[in-house]
Amino acid sequence: MPSSFEARFAKMVDREEIRDLVCKERFARDQGHWEVMAECFHPDAHIRTSWYNGTGADYVPATQKLMAAVPGGKHWVFPGFVQVNGDRATVESPGMIFNRIVLEGVEVDYQVFCRYQSRVERREDVWRLMTFEVIFERDIMRAMDPAIPLPIDPKLLATYRPTYRFLAYLQDRRGFNLSHDLLGDDRPEALAKFHEGENAWLHELA
Repeated sequence: MPSSFEARFAKMVDREEIRDLVCKERFARDQGHWEVMAECFHPDAHIRTSWYNGTGADYVPATQKLMAAVPGGKHWVFPGFVQVNGDRATVESPGMIFNRIVLEGVEVDYQVFCRYQSRVERREDVWRLMTFEVIFERDIMRAMDPAIPLPIDPKLLATYRPTYRFLAYLQDRRGFNLSHDLLGDDRPEALAKFHEGENAWLHELA
């Protein structure tokens, strides 16, 4: 039997490896390190974002295609809340999506504040992501020249959910198959049910 210290140290190592995995995946995505990004996912992983809902195997080539069409998008990931149970873990990390684009001839910045949630599984002594979900909090957009009004339709903007309205506005204009039913803080009951499912999987109750 490992000592209390050994058990705690092993869990600390697991948590650090998982946090590193989460940061490595987003960094590899933004920098175009596709092989590194692909290694972060199990082959049977499931990914759901504002523009993608599918397998881990197809996610990397789909991301390459997206970045060729809409370059410049970046992500920040901050140390998250990791729970470990044997060879399973869940991790939820605060994050941000941001880009600078030209909209109707106006240069604008937008930021999306969110959290990234994943199930993580250790196979053959290696942690990889089993799922990747985005939980939306809020987003903002501003013209780089504050004297220029944002070139948006306020009535159309008001039809989108407050947790990712500017992102939805842009994605719809780009012709993406945007989901309007994503996880968000504006739907606390659905979010609570989602977390119940994550905890059940973690403790093998699902």
